[in-house]
Amino acid sequence: MRILAVETSGARGGIALAEGEGFRLIDEVRLVEGLRHGRDLVLAAKTACEKAGWDRRRIDAVAVSIGPGSFTGIRIAVTFAKFIAYDTGAKVVAVPSLRALAENAPADHHRIAAIADAKRGGLFASIFERCASNSQGDHMGSPLREVFGPALIEPEALAARLEAPAYIIGHGIVKGRAALSAFEFAPEDLWDIRPAAIARLGLELAARGEFADPLRLEPIYIRPPEAQEIWERRKHPGT
Repeated sequence: MRILAVETSGARGGIALAEGEGFRLIDEVRLVEGLRHGRDLVLAAKTACEKAGWDRRRIDAVAVSIGPGSFTGIRIAVTFAKFIAYDTGAKVVAVPSLRALAENAPADHHRIAAIADAKRGGLFASIFERCASNSQGDHMGSPLREVFGPALIEPEALAARLEAPAYIIGHGIVKGRAALSAFEFAPEDLWDIRPAAIARLGLELAARGEFADPLRLEPIYIRPPEAQEIWERRKHPGT
């Protein structure tokens, strides 16, 4: 199976090409930071496919990072995935963005909080735990399961919910550093979601037949866009 993965939920997005019943990464391209995904995404995908010798009509699936994250970014990714599905007949798999972010955590961490800055207050957050892989409870590198989220939550409330030890990862660390100081922080070079993680998780979903309906696919927003919130405040002042 050939899969094209798209990640635009954060400030630095990208695409990846992968194939195989397991996972073989063919290429990974990171976009220039600055939320210019609408301009760069199509060209990056086209160039990568040409470099790999892939005919776009032989792409079997598109894996898309569906949020939560940048409202504009994830809309671009979902629209792009729908277009590819319509144009080529490729199937679509939807990968939660915080789940892909948690893939950056080293394999020896059991509890991981993946967090993104929700901008207008709070954090987008999910908590994951590694499943024990044997009778001795060894979880090294074992699969992650989501035990909380994705949710919009204040840093203090997330700190109260988390049990130590926990590994905190993502750009939300900037906003939540003081409240979450009791826990271990990932280094900054692990804060961005890798398109390769979207590809790998997408292949796992495809192998299980967990495809999304392109016509009904919607991003995980959690909160409405800023324009909608402003409109609602104008309609109902004082509420």
